[in-house]
Amino acid sequence: MNEERIGRGPWARLFATAVVPDEGSSLAERARELARSGAVEDLRVEQGTLSATVDGCRASIASEPVPPRIWAAASRSARGLQPAVEGREQSLRLEHAMSSDWEEPLVPRSRNLRRECSCDDGGVCEHVAALGYAFAAEIDRDPSALLRWRGCVASPEAPVEPAVARSEPRGDLWSGSPAPPRRPPRPLPVGAVLKRLGPSGIRAGGDDLVDVLQRAYASFAASAPPER
Repeated sequence: MNEERIGRGPWARLFATAVVPDEGSSLAERARELARSGAVEDLRVEQGTLSATVDGCRASIASEPVPPRIWAAASRSARGLQPAVEGREQSLRLEHAMSSDWEEPLVPRSRNLRRECSCDDGGVCEHVAALGYAFAAEIDRDPSALLRWRGCVASPEAPVEPAVARSEPRGDLWSGSPAPPRRPPRPLPVGAVLKRLGPSGIRAGGDDLVDVLQRAYASFAASAPPER
């Protein structure tokens, strides 16, 4: 085990390796030295973007946030993972559920990260790597930092559903308030329910029935006419 690596928890580890896949490289060594020496200053965590001044250069790492509808559905279905959903602890189970059930990893893959630095090295530099290590250390200190960056927090601007007013007695004890307006159906990733249920144990043409249905669902989704 490499004792020099930065990032102890699963989210921090996954993020560090996404930013710097080869932790044995000379670039990684320089980045760790910068991160540990305090060269990463003014670290800012905003939805979709991380930025900091690193040894005089302005570096940033960005990724598309998790769609709000996906996070809302995923967090409701994350039974037993409330501390992770609230950003109080790191959870590999929540990361796995986001990746496999919702196809929206909590920690973005390396190919989905946009790296930039004012040193004009195309973002492939020790400054961006040091920013990645500094943020990994921040995730260990405060796991909610990752959720804020990924947009996985309740927005204070989100509209609040109006309460249904109680109807006044009108002589009929069985009369009630009108039903609230029906919400539009929430789209799910193709095969999300199948993935959650897991293998069926039923064979169909040599494959598990779930795998056969998964391919069928994907084919139906690809051939469906566009919504108007």
